[in-house]
This record gives sequence, structure tokens and C-alpha cells, in this order.
Amino acid sequence: MQGLSPIIGPVMTEKSSRQQEAKRYVFKVQRDATKISIKKEIKNLYGVDVAEVKIMVVPKKERLVKRGYPMTKRPMHKKATISLKGNKTFDPSKFKEAKPK
Repeated sequence: MQGLSPIIGPVMTEKSSRQQEAKRYVFKVQRDATKISIKKEIKNLYGVDVAEVKIMVVPKKERLVKRGYPMTKRPMHKKATISLKGNKTFDPSKFKEAKPK
């Protein structure tokens, strides 16, 4: 997984918007992402210190169509909920500007 970011993008739902008020942010992450790699990537992308990372695997959602054949509506994915240290907040849809080398 070298060179690839473990973070795919922020999850923008009503529930995640309510969690942002409590300084908890939800991100969709790669399947092989670890808590440590997610914490480091949030620090690099947004410049904030992470207090806690919780990871959950969301199972795929299927339904049966036409004589019992399964149709996958949503594939399995992994998401991470992060909590920040202190009273800091950030906008998960905007990245920190990278410094030119």
C-alpha cells in the first residue's frame, strides 16, 4: 500500500454531520488501512491531532431479484470514525495546502 492514501474520502450523511458537532469525523478508508496509518494520514492531510480512531467494516447490501438471484446494491467497505484532541475542528471536504519543496 505504499504511495496510496488509506483515506478514500469523507462520509457526508445526516448522522456524520451530527457527529461533527461533537468533533467526530467519519471517513471511508481502504480495506487494508490500519488505525495508525489513518491517524498519520489525517495529520498529513488536515494538520490536526487525532485522539482516537475507530474502524468498522460495513457489510455489503444485497437483495434478491428474479427467481432468487442476488443483486449487490452496495459493496462491502470500511469506514473510520476519528476524534480530535482539544477543541480543534476542521472541514473534512477541504485539504490542508501542501508546502512547496
